[in-house]
Amino acid sequence: MMHSFFKTTLPMSYMFSDMDRKVGLALYKGPKTPEEIAEEIHEDVRDVMDTLKKLIKLKIVVKEGYPPKYRLADNIQEALKPEDWESVEGIRIHAVIEAQSIDENALKKALEQILKKLKKEPGLHVVHHAIPELERLDTGAYSGYVEVKLAAEGFEPLMRFLFNYGPSVIEVLGPEKIMIDAADLQRGLLDAAGMIQGYVDYISQLMTKKELEEFNKTLWKSLYK
Repeated sequence: MMHSFFKTTLPMSYMFSDMDRKVGLALYKGPKTPEEIAEEIHEDVRDVMDTLKKLIKLKIVVKEGYPPKYRLADNIQEALKPEDWESVEGIRIHAVIEAQSIDENALKKALEQILKKLKKEPGLHVVHHAIPELERLDTGAYSGYVEVKLAAEGFEPLMRFLFNYGPSVIEVLGPEKIMIDAADLQRGLLDAAGMIQGYVDYISQLMTKKELEEFNKTLWKSLYK
């Protein structure tokens, strides 16, 4: 569950990403420059800067002095303890995200970017990750994947993960029973509906009227066998 302080201070739908948590915990110990934060949490300083800009807009972080240093806003510093910045135990999943390319280096970079982006997803915590060696296919192309264990803070970030990353494998690791509040369910369903409608619009533009009618017939037949 999100800390009660955040529920009353931040937008109702806001959830922290891994980067938000790392930066917040680093600043809990005192004001720092972006370079100092990056060194402490072992992340790229550009990613740290992006996170700081977002937290400033949310009035969680304050920038001051010259050379500029960043610190937690007074009300945040007073209200929270270090453990409040730790990841939330949520819906735990194991997932595999696959990709292929004829360019080995391009594929490696793409998989690294997927993992990097995952770490910035609000409401998702990357518990474990791996990018195994790429495989050379008979066609000459390369195949690879990102394997992750994630903890999702709710239904909404889980749905975003499914639609934005299209995992080829997904397994729910726990808990055995899940309680979802109505607001979280509503946001997740709205996200899903919006994304599906986007796919439908895109497909409709690519197909002729006849092709679209045949596609719909096939789809309905497969749903109601």
